[in-house]
Amino acid sequence: MLKSMKISMDQSARRERLAELSNTEELNEDGRNELRSLTEAYQNAEVEYRAAVLLEEAEREQIKEPDGAGKEFETECRSFSLSGMVSRLTEGRPLDGRELEVSQELEQRNGAGRNGGVLVPWEALEQRADAVTDATAGTSQELASRPTMNALERFFEQSVAQRFGVRALQVSGTPAFPEVTGGGSLSWVAEGAGADAAAITTTSTTPTIKTATARYVVTRQATRQNSALESILRRDLSEQMRVGIDLAAFQGTGANDQPAGLETVLTGARAIDVSDIASFTDMHLYATQLWESAKLSDNAGIKFAGAPIVRQTLVDTLITGTAVSEYDRFRGAGFSGVWSQQVSAQGARDGTDKGASTVYLSAGGGHALMPTWGGVEMIIDPYSESKTGKVAITAFAFLDLLFQRTATHFLKLENVQDRA
Repeated sequence: MLKSMKISMDQSARRERLAELSNTEELNEDGRNELRSLTEAYQNAEVEYRAAVLLEEAEREQIKEPDGAGKEFETECRSFSLSGMVSRLTEGRPLDGRELEVSQELEQRNGAGRNGGVLVPWEALEQRADAVTDATAGTSQELASRPTMNALERFFEQSVAQRFGVRALQVSGTPAFPEVTGGGSLSWVAEGAGADAAAITTTSTTPTIKTATARYVVTRQATRQNSALESILRRDLSEQMRVGIDLAAFQGTGANDQPAGLETVLTGARAIDVSDIASFTDMHLYATQLWESAKLSDNAGIKFAGAPIVRQTLVDTLITGTAVSEYDRFRGAGFSGVWSQQVSAQGARDGTDKGASTVYLSAGGGHALMPTWGGVEMIIDPYSESKTGKVAITAFAFLDLLFQRTATHFLKLENVQDRA
């Protein structure tokens, strides 16, 4: 209970007693002493009550301040001007205003840039509009509802890796991600009996910082003349980074400073050589294996990721005597798929004009993580391309990839062919 509320309740009891004494026709000496004592206590409590109210109000404001400051900083980050930053640094002028304040705040939170560049918030690369109008025929064309997302979720909203289940999160320092590997089970016991607890075994994985680099070149004239430069920079830089990170999530080798993607992580029994044309029957068979190993209650949590040619193969393969394709059966069974060249490159044609690619399956969510450190670091270089009158923009992002429960929740199908 707040102190001011407790004082208020005590004051109410004093007022009640004072009212009783004031209604007494004749007060004896004890009554007069009690009246004087209550009056003095009431006056002192009023002073204490006002002090408690002021102190509690100050504490409320102190609690509110971080939340308000966080929202204000997010607003400033989303208003960060990439084109303004490029223009000033190209001309050799230091940052000022919002861009300087945001960059300094990011340095305080995450440390100085590793490559001598300017720290830029992830929000500066968002392309997503703040308001979306639902203009579908027959609707009221009001603002469409959408889930609340943080900056990383908005940035990777169109990412193939995120749609497959890779979750981006911001970290600092050297975090550890534990995973339960054994122990703990349900037991059935008789009335009055008990069960012994099994010891839980765990393993822990610690990510290491990998540096993703995106490079973009613009003309000096564009930095001064093009009114759409801000949206162009946001679109192209974020697209370069999204494509590269998607590629690493699936095809990362773990060598040459790359993260280890699913292609590298899934080996042995988790990598199945199909060596056959893509078909609904095979897809359902391997989904069922994953369904069982992950102990899912239904197939809604199973996701597929493959090259676009796999989807085309399923669409082109019709069930004999019908207009129903293998892809219709795939969707009808409740499976969802993401199709992108970043998932798997289409293999070269062999002597029979067949090409092959890789398909990945995941079960459930929360087992594929992409920790990121801080924001994006940018270097504006007006010198190396000065002969052609261009400015080089280099962006650095610091992240890694982690996959847990790979023995039960992921599968890799190799050599999925696109011809019979």
